[in-house]
Amino acid sequence: MSAPALRPSADRPLRQTAVLSLGCIRTGSASICEALTILHYRDVHHGINAAMQPADWPIFSAACDAIFPSLPNYNGDGFTRLQWDEIFGPCEGITDMGSFFSLSLITAYPEAKVILVERDIEQWYASVEEAIFRTTWGYRADFFISFLVPLFGGKAGATIRKIMYGYFESKDVTEMRAKARERYKRHYQEIRAAVPPERLLNFSLADGWVPLCQFLGKEVPDVPFPRVNERQVHLKRVRDRQNRFLGMALKLGLRRLIPWSLGLASVGLGVFAVGNSDSMENLLAPFSGIRAVLETFPRVVLRRLR
Repeated sequence: MSAPALRPSADRPLRQTAVLSLGCIRTGSASICEALTILHYRDVHHGINAAMQPADWPIFSAACDAIFPSLPNYNGDGFTRLQWDEIFGPCEGITDMGSFFSLSLITAYPEAKVILVERDIEQWYASVEEAIFRTTWGYRADFFISFLVPLFGGKAGATIRKIMYGYFESKDVTEMRAKARERYKRHYQEIRAAVPPERLLNFSLADGWVPLCQFLGKEVPDVPFPRVNERQVHLKRVRDRQNRFLGMALKLGLRRLIPWSLGLASVGLGVFAVGNSDSMENLLAPFSGIRAVLETFPRVVLRRLR
């Protein structure tokens, strides 16, 4: 069954996708995103955009099933421009997460120019290990991705895992780690083989504005070339997202737990009190000074949680 045809909504206008920055994740995509924005490309897509667009995650999931043969639900349908436009239609530039689907995007947007940022493979692997593998797998990640986030309808973590499984052709993170370097090399080989030389810029962030602007036909801006600390940006984004879900869970849990617990305690005390009025008075005597506080506590807590 083919993936459904999807169109941009009225509040996400369709624009010409002019630039694909398809270097692997953790190769300076945030800096490239900022550079393209300075050069007046509109709505440049980065992973941060995906986090702010929950409706995009089912589309990314459908793309995985259409593109990655190693996934159990692979259908081989491929993903068309019309389908990618549901996510990228408003974007004049695509960076970061788009790199997982490089060959599909190159086919979908044949007029787009391609920027390819590559870094030392060992530095890249160390960055991916810290910022991706360790934050997407492990006990803490499992708690959020498999339990907490789905309670609120979130699909981001599970979809990111699916993308990674498909891209690295792996069944678990251990296999992913073993294959990462080979996949990194193949990523660049595949793109260089697929893109005509006149549409491809092999770029380093150290090169600065001049070669990038010459390639894109833009004037060199009178500002320094951006160097975004992607590690800090990514880790902060992960922490902020996890803290947000923790706060939501705590708020929801207290709303449900406190009345239930107090109600259960009241029933228990009521059962104990039947036929034991003297014992009940003796039991509660030491707490007479705080009885009023206990009676108002649930209302105060719930009022503050709203």
